[in-house]
Order: sequence, then structure tokens, then C-alpha cells
Amino acid sequence: WAGSLVFFMHCGFAMLSAGAVRVKNTKNILMCILLDACMCAVAWWLLGFGFAYGEDAGGFIGTTGFVGIGIGSDFAYQEFFFQFAFAATAATIVSGAVAERASFEAYLSYSFFLSVWVYPVLVH
Repeated sequence: WAGSLVFFMHCGFAMLSAGAVRVKNTKNILMCILLDACMCAVAWWLLGFGFAYGEDAGGFIGTTGFVGIGIGSDFAYQEFFFQFAFAATAATIVSGAVAERASFEAYLSYSFFLSVWVYPVLVH
């Protein structure tokens, strides 16, 4: 339930960003926010969840649980979605700050990096 509320914050970011940019850039920022959530889902599944919650490697980063391997206990799917929602939200917050300033490809690259490396390392 809480993960759904956190994920619903993307709608608020979309409305805020659409109101903050010029009309000609509205579609671009909305597409950035949508693809941000989609890319974060893939990035979190591929590497992020493993880096954040895998077995410890010297206290810095996880080394297991990549590509969804090992997610199968009763609460793992809920935990996965909850943390994915926060990772996607953390990446989307920046979209308003770089609206009309960064290219589409650069923003999506940054979003992928934040979802697969920065957020998981800080969560670990």
C-alpha cells in the first residue's frame, strides 16, 4: 500500500513539471517522467536490488540478487516494489531541476545511473 502511494508521487511530479515548463516542452517532460519510471523498473530489477539488498561484500555493496534471482519469499516482492518506487521517485525529483536544460538522452542516462548505482549504494 505504501509503495503505491510513493509511486503515485510521479503524477504530482508530472503536473508540477508540466506547469513549470513552456508549452512546447510539456510533452518532453511528461515523456521523461514516464520513461524515468520505466527505466528505473528495469534498472532496479537488473542491478539495483542486488546492489542494495544482496549479500554484503565488505559493507559497501551487495553481490547477489541480480536480475531478480532470489526474489521469491513472501515479502520480497512487496519490498522490491516499495524500494523500486523510492528509487524511481529519487530519479524523478531531478527531472524538474533539469527541465528544458538537459537533452532527452542525457536525462535518461542520468536516470539509469541514479537508479542502478547511486540509490542502491546509499540504501545498502
